[in-house]
Amino acid sequence: MDNQFVINQEGNTLTIVLGDQLTTGNAPALMEELNGYKGKDIEKVVFDATKLAYIASSGIRTIIFAKQKLGGNPVIEFVNCAADIRSVFEMTGLQNYISFVSK
Repeated sequence: MDNQFVINQEGNTLTIVLGDQLTTGNAPALMEELNGYKGKDIEKVVFDATKLAYIASSGIRTIIFAKQKLGGNPVIEFVNCAADIRSVFEMTGLQNYISFVSK
């Protein structure tokens, strides 16, 4: 399975364009990539979820990792998140830590 994500850094913002799934097949690779940004003063992490149709628990752990481990308590933003995906965050209580934006 291909990683299904692309990471770009612009200033203190990381933008992660997600593919159609964030699962045990690709979430560990994303977490490993994000690990490389620890200590780099990341203030905002934007997940472009335009294509995201499925997120597994390992994907949710990756989002939590981004919030807790990148330091400085970065803002987490989900762009164009499908209602089904958003409801997963609401069921887990994570919507309190994520901003949802439609573009």
